[in-house]
Amino acid sequence: MGFRSVRFHGFRNLEDGEVNLGAHEVYLIGENGQGKTNFLEALYLLSYGSSFRTRQDRDLVAWGSREMAVHSRFETPEEPEGRLSVIWQDGTKSIRFHGKIVNDRKELLRRIPVIVFVHEDFLFAGGPPERRRWFMDQTLSLHDPMYVDQIRRFKKLLKERNHLLKSRKTVLLDHYSEQLASAGLAVSDRRESLTREFGTIFTPLFQEVSGMDEEVTMVYRPSWGDSRSTGEVMEKIREKQDMDLALGTTGSGPHRDRFIFLADGRDFAKNASTGEQRLLSLVLRVAQARFYSETTGRKPLLLLDDVLLELDSSRRRLFRDRLPEAEQIFYTFLPGEETGRIGDNSLTYEVKNGVLYEQ
Repeated sequence: MGFRSVRFHGFRNLEDGEVNLGAHEVYLIGENGQGKTNFLEALYLLSYGSSFRTRQDRDLVAWGSREMAVHSRFETPEEPEGRLSVIWQDGTKSIRFHGKIVNDRKELLRRIPVIVFVHEDFLFAGGPPERRRWFMDQTLSLHDPMYVDQIRRFKKLLKERNHLLKSRKTVLLDHYSEQLASAGLAVSDRRESLTREFGTIFTPLFQEVSGMDEEVTMVYRPSWGDSRSTGEVMEKIREKQDMDLALGTTGSGPHRDRFIFLADGRDFAKNASTGEQRLLSLVLRVAQARFYSETTGRKPLLLLDDVLLELDSSRRRLFRDRLPEAEQIFYTFLPGEETGRIGDNSLTYEVKNGVLYEQ
């Protein structure tokens, strides 16, 4: 089912109180700056324990308030009466499931898997390489908690090696480099497998929605090239060690991997129009949702923040027709826009100055 209700206290500009969400589709209609995106951000916060807009938890607290809380009731096949809260108080954030502290945020993903579509997603196509790495890591993390541990271990070792480089403590450098190589190879192997599997969904889907004759494929280019053993990676790391010491940072590894979209051998995203880049990012999110469903057998919750406004009517229909089955879908629209509301199992709210009025 998804969220049954959500209750706010001191969150952004949203009015304190409880909002009923007992429907398959929920439409939020209002002008920009009224609180629609804040509402979706709160749902995302309950799924990931963090925001998709800021890394600073203090930003989530309403102006003039010193604390914040978002409480929810939700229903899934595994949790028919789930209760989940995120609370920020005295500079500390806590996440509670049925009143008990959640110590690891990866526990949240298996309960309320959320996929959000936002304007900033166009950076997956035309932005820096780290945005595509982040997207692919999130895609893996959604269905595989083990990968969360793998990427965390790599980042921890990377941080420790960089500290040694900056302090020029070379005695332990080989030891940490070897651990980094082993952890990094585990990450690279997973990313390589994901690229193949994800491509079987993404490539035909983009061709259908875009109407292009040529196929657009995703290619993974690991920083360590075709190295497959710790020994081979160590050779590459040692070759660049002097440069790493000079710069005080590790210049190769999964944190430098690249994902590229190719069409007829050329970098499609680099040469694509703004409209094509935005469409590419939308299709990536749909493919992410489909991939999650196919690999887990579960349906995600979808949050779509005004992204349909960027499509013409024909592509909007194609896009919506290809959305995967979802436990629940939230849409935001500007006043006067055609929502395409389907069926009776839906709720519509007008959002004005942080207040939701049921229509």
